[in-house]
Amino acid sequence: MPTEKGMSLIVRTVARLLAPVMLLVAAYIVLHGHITHGGGFQGGVLVSCTLLLLIIAFGVDYVEAKVTFNFGQVFRSAGATAIILVALVGLVFGFWFFKNVGVYPYGFPGEVFSAGSLTLYNLAEMANVSASFLVAFYVLIRFRRRGK
Repeated sequence: MPTEKGMSLIVRTVARLLAPVMLLVAAYIVLHGHITHGGGFQGGVLVSCTLLLLIIAFGVDYVEAKVTFNFGQVFRSAGATAIILVALVGLVFGFWFFKNVGVYPYGFPGEVFSAGSLTLYNLAEMANVSASFLVAFYVLIRFRRRGK
């Protein structure tokens, strides 16, 4: 369980080295979600797992000083709002809700920016999922603290 002071020096060092790699893999998964298996949900889970790793290694107070509960709430709302806005683009251009329209450049098949509005949807979904899990982690940790 995460303690107030965090784990040992070795665990903190490994977490410090591993966190940027995990975030880089999450970015890859989100940006290539329309080409390979993955997308916003998988990338968002990996971002939240990175934050959970930092909570376990350094303690919740250290992470919450950098990424607050209120920031998680705002980021979650921004992600949900962006999902709705991307979905409405289809309606604006005379298609149906969530229609992947070529308002954004399609590019060439197999390239990163070849999915129209789907890339923006994946980014918004990643923001929503990662922030939602972060808020859930904070709520569970606070609940456990009150129980003691």
